[in-house]
Amino acid sequence: MPWSKLQESDTFMRVVAIAGGIIAFIESILHLMNLFEFWTFGWVIELIAVGLAILPILLGLKPIHYTPTFLGIIGLALIIFSVFVGGIIVFLASIIGAVS
Repeated sequence: MPWSKLQESDTFMRVVAIAGGIIAFIESILHLMNLFEFWTFGWVIELIAVGLAILPILLGLKPIHYTPTFLGIIGLALIIFSVFVGGIIVFLASIIGAVS
């Protein structure tokens, strides 16, 4: 059950957040296996990136109050942890949610 009618009708943000989360999860797993790397901060940071990549999927499936804010923070954290493509998509989902 969504917290508000606004979050119930905002399905485009949820779809983009789920897609970005899946892409970020795949990208972070590839980073963890050393197959797709620009640079690395170590395996601990890469495990944190895997955990952060799961959160947009969960927020897309069941939004909570202030979902766009959390998606923005998670998107920026993913970009910092070198999960660029997924982080940018998650950040775009937060902008879509904030505008609508």
